[in-house]
Amino acid sequence: MSSQLKVLAAAPGEAVITVIGQAEHYGDVLTISFPQFSSIASQKVLQQAVEGNDLLLTIDADSLGDILEPGSPYQIKIPELECVASVIWPEIIARRGNSRGVINTKSPPKAVPIVEEIKEELPVIQEEVSPQIEPVIEEEAPLIHDEPKRSSSVSLIASIIAIVVIAGAGGAFWYIKHQKPHQEVKKEQVVKKEEPKKEQPKASEVAKNQPPATPAQSPKPEPSFAESLQKMSITDVINKAANTAMITKEGERRLEVKQYDDGVLLLENAASKGDTVAMLKLGMLYDPVDFKQGGAIPSPDMREAARYFQKAEQGGLKDATAPREALKDWLTKQADAGDEMARLTLKDFWK
Repeated sequence: MSSQLKVLAAAPGEAVITVIGQAEHYGDVLTISFPQFSSIASQKVLQQAVEGNDLLLTIDADSLGDILEPGSPYQIKIPELECVASVIWPEIIARRGNSRGVINTKSPPKAVPIVEEIKEELPVIQEEVSPQIEPVIEEEAPLIHDEPKRSSSVSLIASIIAIVVIAGAGGAFWYIKHQKPHQEVKKEQVVKKEEPKKEQPKASEVAKNQPPATPAQSPKPEPSFAESLQKMSITDVINKAANTAMITKEGERRLEVKQYDDGVLLLENAASKGDTVAMLKLGMLYDPVDFKQGGAIPSPDMREAARYFQKAEQGGLKDATAPREALKDWLTKQADAGDEMARLTLKDFWK
């Protein structure tokens, strides 16, 4: 028998196991066992109740909190009903007052060092300014004529010679003043001798000597982390996924390939961590308005659908508003027809 099981925390030290669609076994003597742990003895059912078509079994879970980790998947077996299913174990408040919390498996983020770029300041080279030489103005000495009675031709020649000498001196001074100093050669020039060019082989000879080229093989792309999750167990996906969104996506993928138990467990884990998309997906699985037979859930559950839709909308997911309103209309019609469970669901989730 392949019945869907769910486990919820009840009073301190107790857990309620819901067997979906098995209300007709109310009153039978039933026991609960954990096949993965031989050290855990079979648990007796303390109390039985019926909710719709589901059978609710209450067990003593006070001692199980020391073995079972909250938020981890485990197998539960009911031998009398030949029922075995995987469930996410909830957080049970112990009677002694100590509650076990969900272990955070994520490692703290690594600090990213801040590297400051050090720019090397280049020295500023200032050009040397040659000191300006103030011009020296030479006063022309008056010509002394020792012999005023010389002939005019001799005086004219002497004047021309004096003018030429003075002009030459002035030109030399101007040249010295405006002549720029030769720039020193800071780098030695290296003269390389050109080697004689070798004759290049012809293209036909090169083609003959070269081996035939092999086609380049493109490297195989490495699998993405999402593809790696597909090969992991449920526990590894929960512990190694970077965030709850990846757990939700992997849960949806496993539902599509009809791995129903794995998909529902992954969605329930992501929803317990606050992922609103997983809440919406679970609400649609339980929704009686558009329920599909032969899927991940054996039978619809109006209260589970209402609970997940409410949590998704309270978490800020606008996509949950429309299916929640449709469920409310459906429940209103059922309550008007005398369905007591529909009336209680409206009262509990639409106050």
